Amino acid sequence: MPSLLKSKKAQFFVLSAFAIVSIIYFVSKWMEPYTIIDTSYAASIEEPFIFNNIVEKANETIYISKNPDDLQYNIQEYKSFVEGYASSKNLQIIFDTSKLSIGSPITRGSIFIQISSPRMVINKTLSVFRLFQ
Repeated sequence: MPSLLKSKKAQFFVLSAFAIVSIIYFVSKWMEPYTIIDTSYAASIEEPFIFNNIVEKANETIYISKNPDDLQYNIQEYKSFVEGYASSKNLQIIFDTSKLSIGSPITRGSIFIQISSPRMVINKTLSVFRLFQ
């Protein structure tokens, strides 16, 4: 008789554990969303990342230059580098420095940067004010 009681307790324990696991599994499936949002498209678009890097490095190029001649050279070198890089990525870029007035004590003006691709067009005007000593 005692072994029969132990056998029934073991059966009850196994069935209870199976029932609890099954209930937890079905509740988790019920609460799971029917569709998972695919965000891979947003990660595959590289234009905003390229554009932000170009703008950031243009700003850095302005502020690491030591004098107006160095700034003029650095801007032209950076412009030619960016145009080559953009063409290698099949992007059209406008890097307009015509409104930038590079002077001896003060440099001021703006740089217009635009990247366009079949998917999007992004542009920004970078305001420049730099005092050389």
